[in-house]
Amino acid sequence: MGQLISSKESLIQDCKNLQSIPGIGKITAIAILAEMPDFSSLENARQLAAYAGLTPSHRTSGTSLKGRSCLSKIGSPSLRKALYFPAIAAKNYNPLLQPFVKKLEKKGKHTMVIIGAIMRKLLHICFGVLKYKTAFNPQILKNNP
Repeated sequence: MGQLISSKESLIQDCKNLQSIPGIGKITAIAILAEMPDFSSLENARQLAAYAGLTPSHRTSGTSLKGRSCLSKIGSPSLRKALYFPAIAAKNYNPLLQPFVKKLEKKGKHTMVIIGAIMRKLLHICFGVLKYKTAFNPQILKNNP
């Protein structure tokens, strides 16, 4: 896969831009690029999150039953798998995502719910980096938590 990416200049730049995101390494960047759909079919990052199966699925049945929400998991399991360990690393060590993690912990969210939310946030950041063809800018994330 490294040879395939090194054969095209735009893929090399996209891979470098993805690696500028804290928690995303070379292998994860390659996996994300391999699993991403064509950007012409996506209008926003929410559609990419839905494609990856990182959107919440609410369990309700009429007025009498209200269950816990979970990830829909309708989408690319490879993309979710590629984002899982970077999300764990970001949860524990990324100072930019710590306020987000603290807010979810304060609400009493379970650890796996927090990891799913971080996976979605990382995918949104990846979408912005790839769409605008620029390296990650932490100031944007600080201004829009």
